[in-house]
Amino acid sequence: MTGPLGTASRTLEDLVDVTADWSVDLLRRTATDMADALDAAAMRDVEGAEEWRDLNSKEDRYASSRS
Repeated sequence: MTGPLGTASRTLEDLVDVTADWSVDLLRRTATDMADALDAAAMRDVEGAEEWRDLNSKEDRYASSRS
């Protein structure tokens, strides 16, 4: 196409390309942030768990299953 419609078409293609690039970048950053948050939450859960630190609390629980 030539004229104003040709320019509009190229401008629209550029807009679509920029929007797609921005969207992909945003999705990748969000995925990284979510993975980091999940890792941090899992680490807090494991390190903060009382029964993981106090092994004596497990003895009563497993004593009945061994007999």
